Amino acid sequence: MKIFWPKNVNFDDALCNLNSQKLSKPFAEEIIAFTQSLSKRFVRMRFMPEVVALGYWLRKSNIKQMQAEFEKATEGKVVRGRGTAFHIAPSNVDTIFVYSWMLSLLAGNRNIIRISSKTEINELLQVILEELPNFKTVAEQIIICTYGHDEKATEVFSLACHTRVIWGGDETIKAIRNIPLAPIANELAFPDRFSLAILNSEKVKLLDNEALDALLEQFYNDVFWFDQMACSSPRLVVWIGEKTESFWTAFERKIQIKQHELLAATQVLKYSTSLQLAAESYVEKVAPITYFSRIKLNDVPANVREQHCGGGLFFEYEVENLVDLEQTIIDKDQTIVYFGFGKSELVELVDTISTRGVDRIVPIGQALDFDGVWDGQSFLTSFTREVVIK
Repeated sequence: MKIFWPKNVNFDDALCNLNSQKLSKPFAEEIIAFTQSLSKRFVRMRFMPEVVALGYWLRKSNIKQMQAEFEKATEGKVVRGRGTAFHIAPSNVDTIFVYSWMLSLLAGNRNIIRISSKTEINELLQVILEELPNFKTVAEQIIICTYGHDEKATEVFSLACHTRVIWGGDETIKAIRNIPLAPIANELAFPDRFSLAILNSEKVKLLDNEALDALLEQFYNDVFWFDQMACSSPRLVVWIGEKTESFWTAFERKIQIKQHELLAATQVLKYSTSLQLAAESYVEKVAPITYFSRIKLNDVPANVREQHCGGGLFFEYEVENLVDLEQTIIDKDQTIVYFGFGKSELVELVDTISTRGVDRIVPIGQALDFDGVWDGQSFLTSFTREVVIK
């Protein structure tokens, strides 16, 4: 095991010291100050747009709004943190553990963060390690570490925590759920999910060049910030009406202007995946090009989601009416990004869905925006407990 924080402390002592720390009250002043210190650092990291987005999420106005909503919802109640939260971060989205940790910290909890064993000290982690010494309470209430597939370490942390948060693939979550959790603890699990974009083809056709460029800029961010591997990045593009070829022509130009670099291994994987899919009966057409590949579908079977490889691979599907999309939605589907629809139309779509699927519907450009509610679960609710006093 490698412990990034606290420094120069062994595993047993770090855990013992953590458990001896008193919990903070929700939205304590020092914790808010810590979030603001991080925010100021993150928004200056222009070379990492996903970290800049995290910095804006941590800005004071957003934290204060969260605080106001939390205090309104808990008015007249005594609400405190659950105790110690154990966060198991994914390997494909570097920033996700910070969102999870910040909400747990704001709720008043101590925190253990196990980052991916693939992660060394990157720019994001370096900033955190530089800021922690300036905030004594926060520094004493956290362990940041990494280790490989060590079930014993996970078991020790799991038995010591009061909330376990698992970010990872389905197999990772299955494996960790076999590891005992303290009887008093709760668990939040965020498994593999699949997301899609829906576009009103008639309204896309009406866009002038400037408006189309703005839409494509937002779509590019949704797709390529995490190389299409974030669970909320759109992988299926559904046209309501006939697809609009001008959209894809302009999108190719946008990628060229952005000078997006695609790893050779990703390019090969995307090409081989396209060839494999071409043999499937539900695939109507395969159009691989340098920057992205389009797989036109005449049906959207559930298992096609497992065949997606990221890196700019788009499944493409057409339906006549928005509510017809209901037939394709399964439990695994998480986020819909949209263009050209009103709220009443989207509510009507939700009302028609008979599966567990879809937890977020946001405009194109907001796929990766984090919220205090994710996969239908409220973090601040799950990270706190109410003390009943009569």
